[in-house]
Amino acid sequence: MKTSNKTTYPVAMIIGLPLLVLGGCANETVKLTPESAMTVNEIIENNEEFNEQLQEIDNNITTVPDQEVMEVSKTEEVETVEIAIETPVEEEVVAREKTPKPDEGIIGFAFDQADIDAQYGELLWQHAQYLKENKNLILHISGHTDSSGIRVYNEMLSVKRANQVANILIDFGVDKDRIKVTGNADDLPLAGAVHHREHRRVELDFEDQQLVSN
Repeated sequence: MKTSNKTTYPVAMIIGLPLLVLGGCANETVKLTPESAMTVNEIIENNEEFNEQLQEIDNNITTVPDQEVMEVSKTEEVETVEIAIETPVEEEVVAREKTPKPDEGIIGFAFDQADIDAQYGELLWQHAQYLKENKNLILHISGHTDSSGIRVYNEMLSVKRANQVANILIDFGVDKDRIKVTGNADDLPLAGAVHHREHRRVELDFEDQQLVSN
């Protein structure tokens, strides 16, 4: 890109020229009135000699030589290479504690009832977790009654009790195909039971699926 600068003469020179035309250089003080200023402008416009002088002045104006703009060479950008040093982070391998096999496997019931008491909620949750963590196991759920009532009714009641337990385990995420439900009525009384209420129960027993298939 080239630039050229033209030197501008002071305003005093331009003003002084008309004064020279009017006989300026004299020591006498020249007073300009609005009317005289208008006359000066007319003289400037109509005076060919004055115009030629202005043209000569314009031609003799010294111009600054063109200067080539030196392009500044761009400094080569030095690519900063960040070396990522991977520091081995010791990952804490927190072994997930597996749910232990529940110690208790009996759910008790009130007389002629199939509703499950809230006190067994935690125990059933443990059974569900243990079953989900051990894919090779299946769970047998067997329902029982005491000897009161007729056989047909007790059989129906024992199945209903077992199904109630199974439904809760399924709600906890257990696959229903890993649960086997049976109703035994009063055929298998609890060994060592002292009271009738002890026979009204559901028993939960784990068994290896491979052994069952064999």
